[in-house]
Amino acid sequence: MPRAASSSLILAVLASALLAPFAAAALEPAVAKPDAAASAGGVGATARAVSAGIVAGIRQGAQQDRNAKPAQIACVRALAYDAVAAPAQQVIEASLDAQDRAYLETFYASPLGVKYQAAMLSNADPDKAFSAEEWTQAQAAMASPAYQKLRAATVSSNPLAAQKIGGTLNPLLGACFKDADGQGGEAKGG
Repeated sequence: MPRAASSSLILAVLASALLAPFAAAALEPAVAKPDAAASAGGVGATARAVSAGIVAGIRQGAQQDRNAKPAQIACVRALAYDAVAAPAQQVIEASLDAQDRAYLETFYASPLGVKYQAAMLSNADPDKAFSAEEWTQAQAAMASPAYQKLRAATVSSNPLAAQKIGGTLNPLLGACFKDADGQGGEAKGG
């Protein structure tokens, strides 16, 4: 793939992934209590959900790119869902107040939050994956002011997200989208 196409692909995939809805992989069964992981300097359920959503968007973008080679698609598929969880946690802590973080952690660490993330990742039909009550509760969480702040904080147009999340993601994507001469793409920022 020519260097310019590789750079454009990386930037386009990254931008669309950061703007995509936050879908996430089914999280490990033992999810920390709200804010427990984050307050201990770890990564919370919200940051893991953001990271998984970004990685899922990148995987989908690479799969749909007609110019992506099988090895590049396989490399992107191998990215861990938590690949950018740590920098996402940093962005969340710097951008959202304690009340918004607690609200989001409560949702994402709950059984409904885990189910929602798994359903979004698998593109499940909400009518089949959720009861009417569950779907109403999930939609309310996604319409909340806290979630809107989360979205605004973690998009690539936010300089902090571009620096933290993009700064971690770009080298990973660069390794996947090396040119034929062995040089990585030229993506900068996020």
